[in-house]
Amino acid sequence: MIRYLLADLFKSQRWLPPVFVYLAMTGILYGGDPGTPRPPYGVSEMVLFPLAAWLTVVLVNNEDPVQRYVTIAAVGGWRRLLGGLVGAAFVLNGVLVLLATFVPALIHHHPYALSDVALGFTAHVISAVTGIGLGVLCSRPMIPTTGWSLVAVVGVSLVVLAVANRLPPVGAMAHLLFDNAPVSVTAVVVQVAVAVAVGASCVGVAYRVGRRRF
Repeated sequence: MIRYLLADLFKSQRWLPPVFVYLAMTGILYGGDPGTPRPPYGVSEMVLFPLAAWLTVVLVNNEDPVQRYVTIAAVGGWRRLLGGLVGAAFVLNGVLVLLATFVPALIHHHPYALSDVALGFTAHVISAVTGIGLGVLCSRPMIPTTGWSLVAVVGVSLVVLAVANRLPPVGAMAHLLFDNAPVSVTAVVVQVAVAVAVGASCVGVAYRVGRRRF
């Protein structure tokens, strides 16, 4: 199912804008001398959050409503389809997480300690998980049109990143990176737990709503 969903998305080429924007912004970030590893990781992590949500909206809304009913019937229900969509979103955003974490460590002359790379990887995973949850919550059947879905994603992202920029897990994790101070394992584990709870809650709400509508 995941292979089918990804193939259908790649064929539509709707994945190109969010991926291109993310690669362009990280290219600008690392194009010169970004300095020590952790602050650029913090910026990249915050950028990934709305774009992971955008990419998830594009994935979930890729099929038109008629095709969606056909796919649900073919796979055996909304629960299985939602699981496939979440799995496909993790594959797509997982590629971005790997690129954002490991490419800077390979191409820049500043030393990237293993602890910094591990912390950057964890931060990007947290951002991707939270973004996927937001994307699922802002897609069909919660919001029927892709245009309004993207408006909702942009609105929530602006609140999280601009207004409440220390809000866990994305903002809080970014500020752990910005501070360049020693980070406790407990603080990171707390942010991971919050991200998992937020992502699971969003998927759970989408499942309950979809179960009633499909």
